[in-house]
Amino acid sequence: MPQTSQPPQNSFRVSVACEPLEARVWRGRGIVIDLFRFSNTVCALLKSGRRDVRVYAGPAHAAAVKALENGSDLFSEINFPPEVEKYDNSPYLALHACDASRPALIVTNSGSPAVMSLVRAEEILVGCFANMPFVARYCRKNPMDTLIVPACLSYDRGHVEDFICARALADAIEGRDSFLAAVEEIQKSGRVLDFMAGRLETGKKDVELILKNGTMDVVPKVRLSGVHGIVENAVCKD
Repeated sequence: MPQTSQPPQNSFRVSVACEPLEARVWRGRGIVIDLFRFSNTVCALLKSGRRDVRVYAGPAHAAAVKALENGSDLFSEINFPPEVEKYDNSPYLALHACDASRPALIVTNSGSPAVMSLVRAEEILVGCFANMPFVARYCRKNPMDTLIVPACLSYDRGHVEDFICARALADAIEGRDSFLAAVEEIQKSGRVLDFMAGRLETGKKDVELILKNGTMDVVPKVRLSGVHGIVENAVCKD
């Protein structure tokens, strides 16, 4: 069963998914959190000014589209054949390293499958620490029963940072600030060092973006369309 809290100030329920099936059958708002890469990369793409951002169900679909659209940029940590040009799934690169006028395609091991699993959801958002205050504000202004989906459910449950961030976002939606405690818990887990060890070129720069609160004023909203999702920025302007 999902972890659920029902504060009196909200007229909607906020839950954190514990099993993949919860996402597949969910009919309210779903928020996907993949703390270290996918969520932050999507936010960084929008923050950089990208207007055409698409999430793909699997690498074969993304590679096929990349081949057809020579002017697009592919972001992924998945190993593709050498002839497929791509950027790493890196929020730092998404924010700084490429032409924001080009379409962006993203496919990952956990984040994109988590998004595509929300096939029955009325609304799909993407969240992380960097956009947490803006997602929380959006949810309060647009009340709807909400399921927060840690992306690691679609890949590796050992990526505990997704669960920790999911709980912090639930608190933020309900008006509580547990950000610093969540960051401390993530640091103690050893996952930050694991991440940087596997990302020698951009790991430190990525972490500097990932572990800050409210630095990207974007709310990625995904509309599913077949094997991909179309991302728009739904941030509240007032």
